[in-house]
Amino acid sequence: MKPPTPLPNVIDEDWRLQTSTQLTKDWADASGQLVPKGSRVVVSAKIQLKKKKQLIIPIPNATALLLNSSSKAFSTARDIRESSGIDKLNQKNLIFFSSDKDAFDFIENMIGAIVLAFTALEAFVNETIPEDFIYVCDVKGEKEKKFDKTSIERYIPIDEKLATILPKILNCKSPKTFHCWGNYKKLKTTRDRLIHMKTEDRNYSSSKQDTVWKAVLIYPAPHQAAKAIIDHYANAMQTKPNWHLKFPIL
Repeated sequence: MKPPTPLPNVIDEDWRLQTSTQLTKDWADASGQLVPKGSRVVVSAKIQLKKKKQLIIPIPNATALLLNSSSKAFSTARDIRESSGIDKLNQKNLIFFSSDKDAFDFIENMIGAIVLAFTALEAFVNETIPEDFIYVCDVKGEKEKKFDKTSIERYIPIDEKLATILPKILNCKSPKTFHCWGNYKKLKTTRDRLIHMKTEDRNYSSSKQDTVWKAVLIYPAPHQAAKAIIDHYANAMQTKPNWHLKFPIL
């Protein structure tokens, strides 16, 4: 049987890929077909599209994918803001976006950037917890309650995961004393206001009112706030995630 042509060894492999490697020796797959040494092996998913059609896609790293999406949304919002010229220094008093569409497109993209950045951080936290890790802590009415990985992901607040659990796992300092923690808390607060949007948070009465729209309008790059927290932990890892090593400047 003629061996299949190996996949090319892609030097500029997409940085969002979860896992790939190369075979160090020839290998026969389940059907007996020979896969030659040097072939690129990628962790993939097989998805049933129709009864007789399946799609195979490489598995992305969720954190990388979400951070990239957040960055793209923020970049789009920034371009809209710049084209509208609302930040020009020579403008005073009342200023406007170029159109209602631009105003709403800006808000939509900023909401996406904020929510996606926080979701990326949640994905990173959960994927960093080892499968066999047990977290022991006191719970109201119950001392030394034990949480496995699944229970940690489901029941432990992300603040506790970041401030206590990941430092235990990676043997590093808590980020609570660093500048990145303040930016994280701002990201979390704004994201929570968006996800659990209250009527009073959307109402407008004066320019000084702290509505969710104001929070979105004045928020800096959300993906950078999430990335700064991730960097704190990645710097403590003996083996950094492959996507983090190849992370582009966003």
